[in-house]
Amino acid sequence: MGEKPNGNFNVGVDLGTSNLLIYVEGRGTIFNEPSFIAVDKASSKVVSVGFEAAELVGKVHDKVEVVKPLSGGVISDVEMIRDILIFTFDKLFVNSAEQIHKLLICIPSDITETEKAAILQLGKELGIDDTRIDEEIKAAAIGCGVDIYTPSGHLVVDIGGGTTDFGVLSLGDVVLSKSIKVAGDYFDKKIIDYVKEVHKLEIGPQTAERAKVALASLTGELPKDEEGNTLTYSAMGRDLVSGLPSKVVLKAKEIRKLLVDSFESIRATLIATLEATPPELAGDLVENGIIVTGGGAQIKGVKEYLEEVTHVEVHVSQTPMTAVVEGTKKLLKMNKNHYFGEF
Repeated sequence: MGEKPNGNFNVGVDLGTSNLLIYVEGRGTIFNEPSFIAVDKASSKVVSVGFEAAELVGKVHDKVEVVKPLSGGVISDVEMIRDILIFTFDKLFVNSAEQIHKLLICIPSDITETEKAAILQLGKELGIDDTRIDEEIKAAAIGCGVDIYTPSGHLVVDIGGGTTDFGVLSLGDVVLSKSIKVAGDYFDKKIIDYVKEVHKLEIGPQTAERAKVALASLTGELPKDEEGNTLTYSAMGRDLVSGLPSKVVLKAKEIRKLLVDSFESIRATLIATLEATPPELAGDLVENGIIVTGGGAQIKGVKEYLEEVTHVEVHVSQTPMTAVVEGTKKLLKMNKNHYFGEF
């Protein structure tokens, strides 16, 4: 992580379901780790955050609890978000949150006004008077290099961990947005259920995610190794019949079938978003295309799949995992509704 920054800073936070990313103006993205926090139940003391906490999932005794403060794009525990931010700021800054002049937190599109108020209050409790929130879909578009401040329509599809968000943007703000809870975590759950039903093996979410990353595809050739062989993944868990540790070999075509079925909801919502887009902005999309970001943008064949659905050119972000936090660089330069920086 390097030496702790000293001074007063403007800080952008991508409060994602899967990952927590923190950008410090002038220093870049200095934290990018899973959104997990491990807590000692007896003392309520934070044991670990990020990678260290993620490694404990499914492997702890009953005295320690491992939590994801956001689940399915919904804030499940505001106090845990407070704890994860304080713990992380303590690691990153010499004087913790006292060094933060301006804090921008990017949040899922679907959270309630009550949850938004709770996040803003959180900043105040940390002693940061200038605390702001903005939508992840907006920050993601900016992070992908889109100039959303022109009178031209842009459609962004953010396939994240908890939700897939769809946003039409123009003149610096979101004109239309939709969100569904079909995304990375949902794909993992489908893999867990499939392996349990078909292979009679119980696996954990970490194993399911690794299988997804290794084998995921939607169209075209199945993923292959360097020698041209179709990839497989050895998933280890507990045999449901014998109760003993065991493993099965998952094939790429099995994971593709699960993903194609899951993407049906994404396909339907994308079409519904396009149908609800005002005509002039819809016309802009013919030229501007559709931007895909988030972890799901890394699935092999996602570009071709969505182009076949929409008949519109699809642009996959070059940095899908960090687009939101990259967008905070620009948003931190804004004062109220006025933008003073340049793209």
